[in-house]
Amino acid sequence: MEAKAIQLIQDTAVLANAKQLDTHMPAIALPRESAVISLEKFQLNRSRFRGVLVTSSLADFSSYVAAKTDGNTWGFVDGDRMTCTVFFNLGDQDTPGHGDFLSTLTLKKTAAFIAVEAAAGSKHSQKDLSDFIEDWAPNLIALDAQGEQVDLRRAAGAIRSITIEQARKSEHVVGDMSSSRSAMDQIEAKSADGLPATLLFQVIPYEGLKSQTIQLRVAVLTGGDQPVLRLRWIGEAQLREDLAQEFKEVVAQEVGASTQLTIGTFTLA
Repeated sequence: MEAKAIQLIQDTAVLANAKQLDTHMPAIALPRESAVISLEKFQLNRSRFRGVLVTSSLADFSSYVAAKTDGNTWGFVDGDRMTCTVFFNLGDQDTPGHGDFLSTLTLKKTAAFIAVEAAAGSKHSQKDLSDFIEDWAPNLIALDAQGEQVDLRRAAGAIRSITIEQARKSEHVVGDMSSSRSAMDQIEAKSADGLPATLLFQVIPYEGLKSQTIQLRVAVLTGGDQPVLRLRWIGEAQLREDLAQEFKEVVAQEVGASTQLTIGTFTLA
């Protein structure tokens, strides 16, 4: 008898006597070449509701959660990634659900916040920084070293016309038994219009959160052939912590009445 025929007889016997195995997880013995095929697509309706909503709109997220919740939902807030995921069929330990009907909110950074993040993390030529000031003038306030406000057009012009001054001071000391010599180079960047010392950038970082003021300290690097400017974000770490906390509070205010919330992330195993 051919091997294929023998295998067919064995598979037929297994199918005829297939029974649920005595295991904790439901299992059944089937022929090796058999496949499990879902017939759901041939039904008039799906067997159960499932799907994922992904949105960056806090208002749409909260209204969707309120409409779909049945009192057994659970949400997880990740302040580091500015996301919130609500499961509608997660269930509990006694009656676990599939966890495949959910909604995820990921707050979207505004264009202004993306721009200030890029500006604070880069070195700039004179033209680049002056263009940045002109492009985002509605969001900016320039201050001099004394904290007085400076006209933005004047600040941009001062950055375009930086002069590097270099001075060298030498000192010689001669004694009966010794001598010493020291030299000091002093390099200073100046502008006839007065360079701005600080830029205050007013921005709504994420859609749905409140406005923030970001302080950018202006520094001039004089080591190369041309001056290079850098913006140092003062208090960046603290601001990001504040944004994460505000996000948690806003989410709790918007959907806290519809679902239980937990700080963290949840992954189905």
